[in-house]
Amino acid sequence: MKNEDFEIKVETQTFKFIPRIPVSLEDAVRIAGGSSNGEFAVVGHEKPRATIIIDSLGSIVIHGISNKDVAKLITEEFLLSVGLPESGLKIMKGELVVSFSIGRAVLMQLASERFSDIQYDERLDAIRIEAKRYRCSIIIFNNGRGIVLNQTSQSVIEMAIEYWINQLLDVGALA
Repeated sequence: MKNEDFEIKVETQTFKFIPRIPVSLEDAVRIAGGSSNGEFAVVGHEKPRATIIIDSLGSIVIHGISNKDVAKLITEEFLLSVGLPESGLKIMKGELVVSFSIGRAVLMQLASERFSDIQYDERLDAIRIEAKRYRCSIIIFNNGRGIVLNQTSQSVIEMAIEYWINQLLDVGALA
């Protein structure tokens, strides 16, 4: 099965921004209306909907946005709102959460019996694949829908899904 034979969708990705001047937790709470536990401050962003997290070092994590440019604009807007310059930002891409559908049912018991990297997760009623070669985790439900976690590259995720779908096909674990 080739990657054009299955659908994937990037649900979210985190982006970490390191501003030239660190954001104080107090400013995030007092000026931006966030809440803090002393280690982090959390501020909601409405349009587009995102969560802004400020850590104790003054770095900013944007959660709930999958586009780097939009995440950067949200960060710049936030910095300006607390009176800090938006120039000189350093950007780090975080992990993606990707959903996919292979369009076929998965025989979960057969899959988990055939591969040591596949475990049946009773709590989720799904198989969990530790795709070590691709440094990610793949969770697939019996209806052929799944999610991929713990990876920052969409192309690596696509290769992991393609590889494991072909492995499942080879042992007859796809209906």
